[in-house]
Amino acid sequence: MLTRPLCVVSLACCSASFGDVVVDGTREAAYPPPIESQTCTTGFGDSTDALCDRSDGGSELCNIHALVANGVLHIFVGGNLESNFNKFDLFIDAKQGGQNALRTDNADIDFNGLNRMGGNPGMTFDTCFTADFFLTVTNGGDPLAMYANVAQLLTLGGGAGQYLGQGVPCATPIIGKSGVIVAMNNSNALGVGGDGGSTKGAAAVETGIEIAIPLTLLGYDSAIQQNIRFVAFINSSDHSYASNQFMAPLAAGSGNLGEPRNINFANVVGNQYAMLVVDPNEPTCPPTPPACVSDINGDGVTDASDLTLLLSGWGVCP
Repeated sequence: MLTRPLCVVSLACCSASFGDVVVDGTREAAYPPPIESQTCTTGFGDSTDALCDRSDGGSELCNIHALVANGVLHIFVGGNLESNFNKFDLFIDAKQGGQNALRTDNADIDFNGLNRMGGNPGMTFDTCFTADFFLTVTNGGDPLAMYANVAQLLTLGGGAGQYLGQGVPCATPIIGKSGVIVAMNNSNALGVGGDGGSTKGAAAVETGIEIAIPLTLLGYDSAIQQNIRFVAFINSSDHSYASNQFMAPLAAGSGNLGEPRNINFANVVGNQYAMLVVDPNEPTCPPTPPACVSDINGDGVTDASDLTLLLSGWGVCP
């Protein structure tokens, strides 16, 4: 089980407050402009009923915003999640290590849905993305409820997972013991059309899925990696059929991607991850360790210059 001290939150009937950000499924002014906006009309149905709680027409992801405040990562994804137990799946790369291709020995969460997407060969992300945290959200039933799960993604598998609990879209957020908070507002009706529709209003959508995650739970260390990357998409209820609603978006006109374990984003045009830029000078891709560990400067030779670098760093590591 994931464990950490509980966050101190201020609870109202349908929100959790962190200063200028209220986790309620509605984007606050504190969020910066969208990192990405949708370019694909939705292949999972266009919701036009504009109900705050239930979305019976479809699922779409219109935009993604993110910020870090008071030791918490806030993520807002505008759109809708159909109330038929379709899944909103979110992968986060916030530290070194993690999985570029999903394994099958991760935590058993959401009826083993995470491992359902791994192996043979397993969903494979872009070269510069190694997922180390996973969150999935769904909603449905009568009475309507939403549910969420999280899991660590360790490089060698076997990380911890946790069921966060349940809430109600547009009424009660999910507040997990680990400090993760999830809220949903399904009232968007304009952002992204269905097949043959438009995506012109995607950037302006202000309701959807909102998430708060303590940085300590992510293992985030700004001295090692500052920029945070996200892959978010709509999936079927059993995590077996990926839509065309991704953040970062697929190319305009792309269809649903289908079986997640067969997706390799290296074969898809562009990068399918969004990035919260904390340090614009940080390399886009984490540096690759040299093949020979004693070749400290990476010049292909182990010699006196490597020894000099070793001795210059001798002592207790901070």
